[in-house]
Amino acid sequence: MRTPRAAALLMIAGLVATACGARLPDDVQAKAQSAVLNPVSGTTGGGTTTTGDGTTTGGTTTTGDGTTTGGTTTTGDGTTTGGTTTTGGTKGHGGKPSTTQTQAAGAPACGKGTDVGLTASDITIGTISDVTGPVSGLFQGAQQGMLAFANYVNATQGGICGHHLNVAFRDGGTNCTQTQNAASDLVNKVFAFVGSFALYDNCAVSVVRAHPTVPDIHVALDPAASAPSNHYDLTPGPLGYATGMFAYLAKKLGSKVQHVGTIAEALPSALAKQRAITHAAESQGWKFVYSQNEQPTNSNFQGDFVKACQQAHIQVFFTVTENAQNAATMIQNERQAGCPKDLINVIPIAYDQAFTQAFGNNTSAIEGLLGYNEYALFFNPDEAARIPEVKVFQEWFQRTYPNQPANLYAMYAWADGRMFQQAVENAGGTLNRKTVSAALKKIRNFTANGMVAPAMPSSKTVGPHCYILWEFSHGAFHRLATPPTSGPTGGFRCDGRFLRSN
Repeated sequence: MRTPRAAALLMIAGLVATACGARLPDDVQAKAQSAVLNPVSGTTGGGTTTTGDGTTTGGTTTTGDGTTTGGTTTTGDGTTTGGTTTTGGTKGHGGKPSTTQTQAAGAPACGKGTDVGLTASDITIGTISDVTGPVSGLFQGAQQGMLAFANYVNATQGGICGHHLNVAFRDGGTNCTQTQNAASDLVNKVFAFVGSFALYDNCAVSVVRAHPTVPDIHVALDPAASAPSNHYDLTPGPLGYATGMFAYLAKKLGSKVQHVGTIAEALPSALAKQRAITHAAESQGWKFVYSQNEQPTNSNFQGDFVKACQQAHIQVFFTVTENAQNAATMIQNERQAGCPKDLINVIPIAYDQAFTQAFGNNTSAIEGLLGYNEYALFFNPDEAARIPEVKVFQEWFQRTYPNQPANLYAMYAWADGRMFQQAVENAGGTLNRKTVSAALKKIRNFTANGMVAPAMPSSKTVGPHCYILWEFSHGAFHRLATPPTSGPTGGFRCDGRFLRSN
């Protein structure tokens, strides 16, 4: 059985899938974290605490052929910072890379220079993600996606601007102190932070602020983490939500959107998100006639659907702040509660391989399911045929982690890597942290070659509003009402606007 903390962490992980530029107020996020996890003061989470002189046994080093050596790095004050340094190659496929560092044919004219984490032949980035804690492997996908990206650029492009890409990993441990220690340990070793995914990313803010020339490229989970001027995000902006998808679905479903039911997690973070979402939906004519907040420990929603269907007579069910596992349970509970067979389900969080696995070969119950993403259908074969970047991502993820499913966090880390690469390639004649940060500030309509919705990564005031619509039919997810993939929007619909939350 899931513990309350584990269930709530999974819910927060689900929230990331529906970020769409939204951020949570600091006090709300703090309360959410307090409700989910043990108090963080003076703890080290998943890290190991030692006593005495705090001897060092060496960081874990993963080489290109996939072998691992070493152990845990422990600092003298007894706080574990630990981590993994990855140095190129393709794990499980092809062994170590060539030591010759040449710029790929047709690549941009790149600058030269040295800096922290930058030599004439190598560039090292740092990635912090939660691997240990109440939910084991919570954001391990970020590590996997970052390594897949490094393997790709090293093997096919000679690295980035002729520099072999190394990735230094640290485990945030789903813990404030450990996340802060990880940032402190890396900041004077790596050129930039790229692809991090840590629930307590706000705990690294003091380190990021103290080093304003260090690029910090990651999807912020806490609003404080997005505030530093040197932070760059795939889903930037304040708390709010896009309106375009609600306008489109209102036209498609007609008067049915006047009879919507919804269920949200009864946590401050989820409720703040829910308010932003319903505000955007209501601005496009939606009306929520049934709304229920459930505790994260709840795993049966049949009673909710009895009320929603038989008393409130909902015609559309919408949920976005739950996780994919609960969403699958909800659809099963609809049938048990006697909801009408023509009830429309709009569940964005269902784009998850774990969601469809819950139904096995019997996917008739989710036929016609509707949803939307602010990123491409990254595990779809047909999407790989449509968008070359998705094909490359799928290919290199499988080369690096054979037979493992790529999740959202892996895709985000890959896209973060692309943002970093673009900035390095456009930094000018002198290559250092300062020039790369300047290049990041100039990026507009970043899409990672069509993988994510267009955004201005440095924005602090306006979130992205582009999206794709999808429908589940004939056993698979398919795009719905898709614009051309060419052009600045990269196949995303950009009608509507970003509506800040009240």
